[in-house]
Amino acid sequence: MTLTSNDRIFAEINEVLGSLEASEWLKNALTAALCRDCVDAAHDAEQLAQLLARRCEFMLGRV
Repeated sequence: MTLTSNDRIFAEINEVLGSLEASEWLKNALTAALCRDCVDAAHDAEQLAQLLARRCEFMLGRV
């Protein structure tokens, strides 16, 4: 049986959700995002990642 792209995505999601190495924050955010409109969730995640990256750069004195 061949896995579809959708199967692979959900397998990866389940891997993160079951991982002992993934933070509870990430697992909670991912679980909450899965209940939302996928476009809105992806857009919000991109915006969050950009904001956190900029904050990290500032905190590390790189800007």
